[in-house]
Amino acid sequence: MKREIYRKLFLLMVPLVFLGLTSPTQAVEVKVYAFKAGLLKTETQYILKDTRIGTPMDIPIPFLMIRHGKEWIAFDTGCNAEAARDPVGYLGEEAAKAFSPVIGPSQEFQRAIKILGLKPADLKAVVISHGHFDHAGAIEDFLGTNVPIYFQKAELAEIRKVVESQQMRTAYIPGDFKHLKELNIREIEGPFDIFGDKSVIAFPTPGHTRGNQSLYVKPTGGKAFIYTSDALYTLENMEKSIPPPPALVADFSAFMQTINWFKLEDWTGVTIVPSHDPEYWAKRAWAPAELVP
Repeated sequence: MKREIYRKLFLLMVPLVFLGLTSPTQAVEVKVYAFKAGLLKTETQYILKDTRIGTPMDIPIPFLMIRHGKEWIAFDTGCNAEAARDPVGYLGEEAAKAFSPVIGPSQEFQRAIKILGLKPADLKAVVISHGHFDHAGAIEDFLGTNVPIYFQKAELAEIRKVVESQQMRTAYIPGDFKHLKELNIREIEGPFDIFGDKSVIAFPTPGHTRGNQSLYVKPTGGKAFIYTSDALYTLENMEKSIPPPPALVADFSAFMQTINWFKLEDWTGVTIVPSHDPEYWAKRAWAPAELVP
C-alpha cells in the first residue's frame, strides 16, 4: 500500500517539476555531445517483448558528455573494453548470446573523449544511469582521480549485492565493480541538480532497474530534452507501450508508469531521447558534433 502511494506521488509530482524547469534565460552555456561507445548485437524481442522475434537488431551504446561553461560531466561511460574482447568470459554465455558487444578501440571511454580534448581527470563529475555493463562498464577509467561518480541510492544497493556475491545478476557484471572501493562513489536519492541552475538534472526513473536514473538537459539555444537511459530503449517502446522482456525489467508497474510519463512530456514539448534506438541515433550526429535531439 505504501509503495503504491509513493508511485502515485511520483506520477503526480515529477511532471509538474520538469514542466516548470525551462526558463527564458540561461546564464551559462550548455552544450551536449553524444558518443557511440560501440554497439550490441541482439534481436528485437530482447528490446521489444514478443516483437519481430528472431530479427537481428544492432543497437548503439551511447554516453553523453555535457559542457556547462568551462566544466564537463559524463552521463554513463559505455562498456568495459574487455566485454568486447572476450564477451563470454566477461559477460557469461547467456548474456553474451543475447547482447554481444562490438567496440572499436577509439570507442572506449577514455580514448573517445580525447576528441573533445578531455581525459577522465578533467571532469567535474560522472553520473551513471544504472549499473548494467553497457552503462557503467568503464568507471575504472577514473581510478587515480578524485572525480565523483554518482549513483542513485537504490542502484548502488543492487550493485553492492553483486560485489558481495561476486555473482552476475541480469546485466550487472562483478568485474565492472572490482575497483568500487577505490573510486569516489557518491550516493544520491531523488533529483540531482548537477550544476545548481536547473539546466542539467539527473532524476529517478525506476522500472528497468530499481535505481535507474535519466537526465533532463536544457541546452543553450535548443529545446529541453530528457535522455532516458534504459528507462526507454526505443521510441517504439513508448509509442506502442511495449516493455522489454521480464528478465530486463526489475519492476514492471514502475516501468510502464515511467513510459507513460515520457509520453506526457513528449506531448507537452520536452523531447524524449531513447538510449538504444538504432533508428533514432542513425539520424543524429555523434561527437565531436553537438547533439541536436
